[in-house]
Amino acid sequence: MIKLSISLLAATALLMFNACSDSSQTKKEEATTYKYNNAQVYENMCVNCHGKQGEGVAELDKNGKPKGPALNKQEIYELKLAITDIKNGGLNQSSGTDHEIMEHNYKAIKKKGMDYDTDSMAEYIYNTFNINK
Repeated sequence: MIKLSISLLAATALLMFNACSDSSQTKKEEATTYKYNNAQVYENMCVNCHGKQGEGVAELDKNGKPKGPALNKQEIYELKLAITDIKNGGLNQSSGTDHEIMEHNYKAIKKKGMDYDTDSMAEYIYNTFNINK
């Protein structure tokens, strides 16, 4: 009886292991590849408004707001929320900020082939520019 239980347990574990590895393989195949890396996207599409070091640009836009807020003081979770909202067209607005201009800009970014993964971009900005770490 014990040998049968151990055999069944081993077979179940093997099936679960195979199912997990098949699942992760599927996820790898579904992973999106992007034409440009995060540094290239930032340099070409973000630096004019957010600055070379993520320090922001104080120059006022046509609405009297700073052209681009500083990114170098934001925590990783703030960046992830904001970037995800922008890429999703502002549907969630979980960050509670006004993203209308960036939602418009994201369409231009995507048109130019400069699309990016939101979490990866947030991590790049945080790890490259954050002054509070």
